[in-house]
Amino acid sequence: LLQMRISIMVSQIQPHFLYNSLTSIAQLCEKNPTQAKKATIEFADYMRHNMNSLKDEKPVPFENELAHLKTYLSLEKMRFGDDLEIVFDIKTTEFEIPSLAVQPLVENAVKHGVGMKEDGGTVTIATKEAEDHFEIIVSDDGVGFDTTLPIDEKKHIGLRNIQGRLKAMVNGELFVESELNVGTKAVIMIPKEVAV
Repeated sequence: LLQMRISIMVSQIQPHFLYNSLTSIAQLCEKNPTQAKKATIEFADYMRHNMNSLKDEKPVPFENELAHLKTYLSLEKMRFGDDLEIVFDIKTTEFEIPSLAVQPLVENAVKHGVGMKEDGGTVTIATKEAEDHFEIIVSDDGVGFDTTLPIDEKKHIGLRNIQGRLKAMVNGELFVESELNVGTKAVIMIPKEVAV
């Protein structure tokens, strides 16, 4: 379990994200020092949350994960500007989830979805409550991918880690569907009997 948590943490601290964020902050120092200060604090909060998540042996309130997602997306918005639109459609937060279970899905939507599209696009984070489960939906209108092609296991290790942690900690499941040149949708389903 410790190895899995370390693997999750390391997979979330992607060098490209660190370099890009710090470069964007450095550029802001000249243009807009006030915004640079805000971005530096957000970057520190992002890193602190990732490090603290190593200690999370139990699920955390979704509100905690949502706050982390907003920090992450604020940093990405600083870099992508108008090429990244972000939509939150949060209908419920009354459930728990493994720490950092949603952030990699959002990162994939930004990096591999709208980030690969010439004119950018929209990433949507939504939650809803059904009769017997909660859902978290991360969708984008980016480049998508062909689901009929063989899966590169090395590229999908992050998804496998999320699936394993969801199953072990909240009996949850992750489903991903995508269509080339249309976008990708990832859905986490958490049964209510374990979502206290």
